[in-house]
Amino acid sequence: MKKLFLIIFSVLIYANSLEYYLFSINMDYREFDQNGAYLDGDSCGFGKLNGIGIKYSATKNISYFLKIEYANGKTHYDGSTWGGTPLSLTKKNVYIWNLESGIKPINNPMYLSVGYRYWNRGKSDYQGDYDEQYYWPYMGIGYFYVVKLNKIFFTSDLAYQYAINPKINVHLGSGTTLNLGYTSGLKFQLKAFYPYSDNIMLSFMYRYQFWHINRSESGSVMLNGNNISIVEPESFTRNQYLGIGVVYKY
Repeated sequence: MKKLFLIIFSVLIYANSLEYYLFSINMDYREFDQNGAYLDGDSCGFGKLNGIGIKYSATKNISYFLKIEYANGKTHYDGSTWGGTPLSLTKKNVYIWNLESGIKPINNPMYLSVGYRYWNRGKSDYQGDYDEQYYWPYMGIGYFYVVKLNKIFFTSDLAYQYAINPKINVHLGSGTTLNLGYTSGLKFQLKAFYPYSDNIMLSFMYRYQFWHINRSESGSVMLNGNNISIVEPESFTRNQYLGIGVVYKY
């Protein structure tokens, strides 16, 4: 009966469907030195970094999906200058792209996914600030579970993600690209679906997205005629998402 329910749910939710959704991100990004001391970080509450997503799902012999998300807004930087002077400012034009696709047997809760993440950290009006972009493709393995309560379907989604060849572009002085250290992620998502009509459902989403980036290789840039050695420190990202959407089945 449990397998039958999962099959029925997959057909109900994911058989040739499009989901359009809006979301907001609560960001918590922090960098640490080799001794574990806090260096700097970016953060924002819900409402400052907002986005839109589109997800296509289908079920034939297997269930599969393809989704794309884009968020744009502002974050707050808390850290210091290179000279150690405390610095607190607002970063503008912060944006995150995330593309992901996955496949899952209709009678099995496990799934495989591949994706691509791109984060533009943004830049403030501070004269010494500079742009940074973090990006990597990734692979994931996840577990998808379904619960039905009256008319509402609840789904839980837990996935481990492994970044492939993660990098950062640093636009300081002459600029450079650094190879980031071992990078991995963990995603946990809860979603509720409420049937509005025969072919329309409302969706409500909470997601917790974690990324751990190890210390990068060192590199160098030319700045004001000087050759400066730079390195990207270890960091932890703990982002929370809240979203609402509409699912069209056809």
